[in-house]
Amino acid sequence: MNKRTISVIVAVCLILSCVIGGFSVNAANSPSTTGASIDVQETGADYGLAKKCEDGNILQCFNWKLSDIKSALPTIAQAGFTSVQTSPLQRHDGNSGWYWLYQPTGFTLGNEIGSQNDLKSLCTEADKYGIKVIVDVVANHLAGSKDGSWAWAIENDMRNSAYFHNQGACNNYDNRNDLIYKNIGMPDLNSENTYVQNKVVTYINTLKSAGVDGIRWDAAKHIGLPSENCQFWPKVTNNGLYNYGEILDAPAGKSSAAVNNALIQEYDDYMCVTDETFSGTITGAIRDKSVAKSKGNWNQRGVAANRIVYWGESHDTYSNGDGWTKNLDQNVIDRAYAILGARADSQAMYLSRPSSKDYNSIYAGNKGSTHFTSKEVAAVNQFHNAMIGTPEVYTSGNGCYVICRGGGAVIVSASGSNVDVTVKNGDGIVPV
Repeated sequence: MNKRTISVIVAVCLILSCVIGGFSVNAANSPSTTGASIDVQETGADYGLAKKCEDGNILQCFNWKLSDIKSALPTIAQAGFTSVQTSPLQRHDGNSGWYWLYQPTGFTLGNEIGSQNDLKSLCTEADKYGIKVIVDVVANHLAGSKDGSWAWAIENDMRNSAYFHNQGACNNYDNRNDLIYKNIGMPDLNSENTYVQNKVVTYINTLKSAGVDGIRWDAAKHIGLPSENCQFWPKVTNNGLYNYGEILDAPAGKSSAAVNNALIQEYDDYMCVTDETFSGTITGAIRDKSVAKSKGNWNQRGVAANRIVYWGESHDTYSNGDGWTKNLDQNVIDRAYAILGARADSQAMYLSRPSSKDYNSIYAGNKGSTHFTSKEVAAVNQFHNAMIGTPEVYTSGNGCYVICRGGGAVIVSASGSNVDVTVKNGDGIVPV
């Protein structure tokens, strides 16, 4: 692989003047790169993107048509995103409301987001830029009601009661048995069933043959593990692709730390995992103009940093009826993303916000915000890519979050004000 030398960011983020270790920079007016230099891997058209999905940040193109993602690839690459994440591509029987994408009728590829040919075209074009394509996959349930009855359009080959758990609605999200065997609003698939497993494997192979690089597994914590007599995850993630699973709050809700730690470590055997708890902690603290004391969640509980996905907000925190980030200013989200996106080894996902905040007015197939092209967001991604393989000291001072890496730092004001600060050069790792 060719190499190129890139200047690394000494300080960025978001209308902040700062002094670090005697090195001054005005982040609001500075170029996106300055200071020391290191070698990073060059991919595609020389955008300095990470070579592997797990090493770079993700743009969630929530609800975008595949053709719209394809058209935006040049600006996505310029913004430093290693991967794009599509919404689910499985067939459904609903209208254009975004939530119907998460109520599939089976494992047939093609809906208003795009067709199999659209996906192939996107993947082929993305390769030219060094961008990876991750597809959201719904494999925990199919369309229907919480009592377990199927939607009329469930595909014929899935219309067999043996393919569903048939244990009623989940009413206790702190009970692991309820979480993995009962319906979370829709009929829960029998993940232990060989036919169900094979259907999912076939679908994943279809995505892979189209050129997909990774899978985001919706509702992953609601599907059992080998320790729970379910071989679903070993079978469906044995695909040579990047896999990450949606784990909201904890695998067993408010059960003991010991139970949740054991479960999350077992999920980690098969996929990277989301850390909603720490992500929410950081975004909430920025909202409140404070510096969070916590330095992580799963990374403090046995999961390696390079197996974790963070976000400033997700489609759930924005689009659901009770979504708590939809009314936060984009600058709050960007500052949270800067903190999370600069961290060593782990990844961060950036949501392209829908144009509407109303649950019922957010439509599949509508392109969202292009704010991801802002110079601050791009600078964080470029920093993340340039710092691959370098150590981290995560600290704070003078009302700022400070992420020092082996060749630079990202400094984020908790208040968002235009301030002059002096912060410590964590363990002296930033060259000055």
